[in-house]
Amino acid sequence: MKPEYPKTKIRPFEELLHGQRMIDNYRWLETASDERSTWIDEQNKLADSLILDDPKREVFAERFDQLFNYDRTGFPLATLSRIFYSRIKRDEKHASLYIRDWPNGDEQVLIDIDRFSEQGNISLGAYMPSRDGSLLAYGLSKDGSDWLHWYIMDIKTGDILDEIPRLVYTSVSWLPDKSGFFYSRSMHSDPEKLKKTSMKVFFHKLGTDWRNDEMIFGDELTESDLPDVWKISKDGHHLIILVSHGLTQNELFYADLSKPELKIESITANHDGLFYPDIEDDVLYVMTNDSAPKYRLCRISLDEALPNIDRWETIIDERDDVLSSFTVIGGRLFVERSVDVIHHTSIHSLDGRKIGELEYPGVGRGSLPHGEDEIDAVFVSYSSFFEPPVICRYDIRSNELSVFIKSSLTVNTEDYITEQVFYRSFDGTAVPMFVIRSKDALIDGSNPTILTGYGGFEHSLTPSFSSRILFWLEQGGIYVIANIRGGGEYGENWHLDGILGKKQNVFDDFIAAGEALIGERPVRLSNENNFSIRQYSSREHIGIMGSSNGGLLTGAALVQRPDLWAAVISNVPLLDMLRFHLTEGGKYWISEYGDPDNSEHFNWLIKYSPYHNVKNDSHFPPTLLITSLHDDRGTDSMHAFKMTAKLQVCNTSEKPIILRTLTNVGHGAGRTTQMSIAEQTEIFIFMLKHLM
Repeated sequence: MKPEYPKTKIRPFEELLHGQRMIDNYRWLETASDERSTWIDEQNKLADSLILDDPKREVFAERFDQLFNYDRTGFPLATLSRIFYSRIKRDEKHASLYIRDWPNGDEQVLIDIDRFSEQGNISLGAYMPSRDGSLLAYGLSKDGSDWLHWYIMDIKTGDILDEIPRLVYTSVSWLPDKSGFFYSRSMHSDPEKLKKTSMKVFFHKLGTDWRNDEMIFGDELTESDLPDVWKISKDGHHLIILVSHGLTQNELFYADLSKPELKIESITANHDGLFYPDIEDDVLYVMTNDSAPKYRLCRISLDEALPNIDRWETIIDERDDVLSSFTVIGGRLFVERSVDVIHHTSIHSLDGRKIGELEYPGVGRGSLPHGEDEIDAVFVSYSSFFEPPVICRYDIRSNELSVFIKSSLTVNTEDYITEQVFYRSFDGTAVPMFVIRSKDALIDGSNPTILTGYGGFEHSLTPSFSSRILFWLEQGGIYVIANIRGGGEYGENWHLDGILGKKQNVFDDFIAAGEALIGERPVRLSNENNFSIRQYSSREHIGIMGSSNGGLLTGAALVQRPDLWAAVISNVPLLDMLRFHLTEGGKYWISEYGDPDNSEHFNWLIKYSPYHNVKNDSHFPPTLLITSLHDDRGTDSMHAFKMTAKLQVCNTSEKPIILRTLTNVGHGAGRTTQMSIAEQTEIFIFMLKHLM
């Protein structure tokens, strides 16, 4: 029986966009009001009745409590005297910050996060110690907001020395003498007037009022340029600022801090591409896709004149696989490469010559080494689909890993396997996906299957642990991750093939993955040469879910191929692609999606914008949209609100269209452990109800 949906008023809003007459019946849902609040409450009550009233709820919640509610530790930040790391213990709401004097000190709680809020709506957003470990800058988030309130602490006394009340999209870069640090913000001195755009670089002198901080860089930047003080050399002489001009181009600026006059100059001007730097002694190392879509590694001495790109020496050339990241530590270069989405780390001398490999415990995702080699405090993390993160201490001299901290979760994974499968998209492009399943699963089309992906922002989905994947496998399901275009799995060209006017490639790749999983397209296992049909699932048993840009992905797949899916989840999504740029955070995404105010870009966007492509009298599968009132990333809750209203009116099937609005979390942060358990329980009740 078709659910009885809350009444949603239709108030046509008409406008002329690039010569097209557009009518938006639900524009009123973009603005907070008592009427909208009542509508949200009614939609949440409907979600309660359709999902929470399920006999499996308590059993699922109990299992998720075991899979989410366990002791786990964040990656250590090492200084010359102590290490800092976040840790959450069982039944705690959020992670607190711990310290240990290195190497033999006792563990101490430095910031007990629970003391800030009984409700659990305050969480640790970011932190950065001075290199000697005596001072700490840390930021706290309320209700999962991107905005952080920053504090400066004297570690020895625990005293708060300074505060900066409202910062976003910034890191803190300390001078070696601890006299102050660089950071980014907009120009306003009134915290409530600070913006996410028009960012500049400031210097905060310790012990002074932040309102008087000197702006050192940014006069020539545009509203959507995003500066970040990326690196200060250990001796404090060299400063590198990275400015993102959108998502496909950035620029490096350099200053010699040893000179009496601060002069900041571009060193990559007139060159298009992405540049990621590091400094060792007086040498600048830069990974770039300039003239190398799969990246190359360069270097130049900082003892000379301005280190302009035209004088850089390439020490590691571009190859068929992708150079995805690097670091310099202990007189060595550690270079991470992606080979068909599987990461490998090679070790090189400082002139680029390969001298070894860093061997991780298995086929998963290992981090590059980070820490302070002067005191042998160097760490590596590792995880796989079936192994929770392990933090290892890394001995640079012997190239050996030893376990430093493990999580308290134990996983028996002997019954499960991961297959890497390739299929061809609509234009013939070969696309990989990971199929994670029980060894005993029959390839006969009967398996409840969840397909997910992302397809944007050069973000690659690589093997890493997920409690919800393990839960789904325990229910007899198959979990699939499609490495579609728009990500960075095969370098910048793979990304460029899924943005702007080519965004439809992303949705085509994802839809083709669904067809391959139900046996309508041939696939090839990674260890085979030939393509053949492997029917993992069927239309009655396959569901899709995605978050953020992945929520846009599943929203587009829903309206373009409603016949292909048995269930759809779109979490914190973008869905009205003609209005995403109106939020401050959304302005940074114009280089990825296009500018709706540009007529050519408008024509790209209108063709796939999920909200604008919902057709009357459509037969949609069960759909769950999830959003948050405190999502200030740019994925405003209005996207899910308007899409829900339109789907509920236009859907002719009896399958439910459900909206869940979370009222006290952000885009992805701010959730307590119990909130995460409740959310995942709800998601998987929905999926099992419609895929089994």
